[in-house]
Amino acid sequence: MEACPPGRLDVVGSWTLRTVDQLSDVRAELESQLPCDCPAARIGPSEDAGGLSGTQRMVLVASELVANALEHARPPVVARLLCDGSVAVLDVVDRSPDEPPVVPVDRQLGEGGHGLRLAKTVADRVGWYRAGAEKHVWAQFSVPTPDGAADGPATNDLATADRATDGLTATGAPDRS
Repeated sequence: MEACPPGRLDVVGSWTLRTVDQLSDVRAELESQLPCDCPAARIGPSEDAGGLSGTQRMVLVASELVANALEHARPPVVARLLCDGSVAVLDVVDRSPDEPPVVPVDRQLGEGGHGLRLAKTVADRVGWYRAGAEKHVWAQFSVPTPDGAADGPATNDLATADRATDGLTATGAPDRS
């Protein structure tokens, strides 16, 4: 289902990429921008996230979303780090608004195409929306509350691996984002 990330976020960093060769520079720059003023980036290693810190989770998800966009959409791709002081959002913008993201269900590990599934596992929320001639695929990272839940809605706005929603295909279609 199409869904926008939380509003009123400030742009902390923005990178324009045309090829996957630029991705390592973006990862390094993103890591240097974090933890910005966002507590979600300063979270220490978490058992639920494979022992990754908040910064490592964000860099990993940014890598996956940008790589997907570079592989399946028309360049350039823009990656943005947004923050409001409590929530961080990675927003990846491509020029293929008519191709919604797809979470594959029939691929084995090692076959590729698991970027969106990984993002859904590591981020607190993942979604997408269209804006004119652009598609935005985003991942939200929040600070856990004392009960262990992330601050903010606990929903995920992409189709899950076993069902499809609002035109998102989860039945063996290519992983497009």
